[in-house]
Amino acid sequence: MTEISSKIVKILEEFWQRNKAKGLLAQTIFKEEIHKNYFGEDAKEKIISGCWLLAPKEENFYKFRFCFFVHPRFMKEDDISSDVRKILGENYRPFHALAGFMNNAGIGVVYAIPFNRDGELPLDEIKSRRFGNIEWFFLGFQKGVFCPLDINKFFGKWEGNRGRAGYGRGWEDSVRRRMELLDENILTELLLNELFYTGFLKTILKKPVSDPYDIDIFLISISQKYIFPVEIKEKFPGENKKEKFFGIDAGRVMMLLRLCIPNDANAIYLIREVNRRGEFIGWKYITLSDIIMTASWNLQRGGVGMGGQDTQTIRLPYRYFKKFSKEEISEDNLRRIGTLPKDVKVLARKFGEEMFLRFYNNC
Repeated sequence: MTEISSKIVKILEEFWQRNKAKGLLAQTIFKEEIHKNYFGEDAKEKIISGCWLLAPKEENFYKFRFCFFVHPRFMKEDDISSDVRKILGENYRPFHALAGFMNNAGIGVVYAIPFNRDGELPLDEIKSRRFGNIEWFFLGFQKGVFCPLDINKFFGKWEGNRGRAGYGRGWEDSVRRRMELLDENILTELLLNELFYTGFLKTILKKPVSDPYDIDIFLISISQKYIFPVEIKEKFPGENKKEKFFGIDAGRVMMLLRLCIPNDANAIYLIREVNRRGEFIGWKYITLSDIIMTASWNLQRGGVGMGGQDTQTIRLPYRYFKKFSKEEISEDNLRRIGTLPKDVKVLARKFGEEMFLRFYNNC
C-alpha cells in the first residue's frame, strides 16, 4: 500500500459509518472484478460509476432532485475544459445516454470536476477537514447539451446554510484491511466522491439537503437502449422456519421506481453474498420487476439478514435472487429484462397460471 493510499483510507474512515464502508467496499470489489474481465471482456464498456441524488431542503424538494456525478480524477486547473467529450473520452456516448435517461425521469444532471492550481490533492489538509484548496468546475446537462454552470448562482437557489458534515466511526478490522488492498486510483475516486458531499456541499457551502441518496453504478447495454440503475450491497441471508430471505431498504426501492417508471426501465439489486463469518459465497441479483412482484408488503426494521440498519426494510424470497454471471449482462439478457412493465407482466401471467393450476383447475 502506497503512502497516498494509506492516507486516503484513514481519511475515509473518519468520513464514513461502518455500514457505508461495507457497502462501498462491495461496490469497489465488483468494479475491480468487472475490469479484470470476470464478467466478460465487454462488461467494462457497460459500467458507469454512480452519482449522488440530492435535493434542496424545502417544501417542494421532490420536484427539484439533482444527480451529481463526480469526475474520478483530481485535475490541474490548466487542464479543465468545458468540452465534456475531452473530459469523458470514450465514456462520452454512454454518459450522454445516461444523462438523457435521468433528465427523462425529471432529474437534473450535473457533472462536478475537482481541481486546483497544481493538480495535487491536499491530503493533509483534507484530513484536518480543511477544504479551501479544492475548487470545483460544474457542467450542467440541458436540452441534450453540457454547458458550464455558475456555482454561486446554482447553489444560491438552494435554501439554507446550516448543513453539517457527518463523521465516521471505527470500521471493522476486516473492512479496513480490504480497503487497504484497493488500488490507489479506486481509493482516489471514492475520496473525491465524498469530498463533493462532505467537503464542498456540507462544509464549504453548508447546504442542508432533503432525502439524500446515491446510486452505486449504472449498467448500460452496448446499444445504449437499456439502462439499469444498480444498487450493490454485501450481506448474508436471513432465515426462519418458513423461509430464507434478503432484506432491502424500502426507500431504495422507491428511489429506483422514481427513476425507472418514467423510462419504462428496469433496475438491478446486486448482492455480494457472504456467510455469517464474512466468507464470500457468490454474486446474486434480483431485478426491480421481481422485487415488485415478490416483496412482502409488511415492512420490518433492519436486523439479521435485513441489512442491520434502523430503516424500514422489505423482505424478499432468497430463491428469486439469481446467480450473477457474464450471461446475465449479455446484450440478449439485458434486452429481455430491460423493460420494467413488460417484465412485470410476464411474471404476473406466470403467477396467474400457477394460481390457476393449484386452486382453480377443477373449474
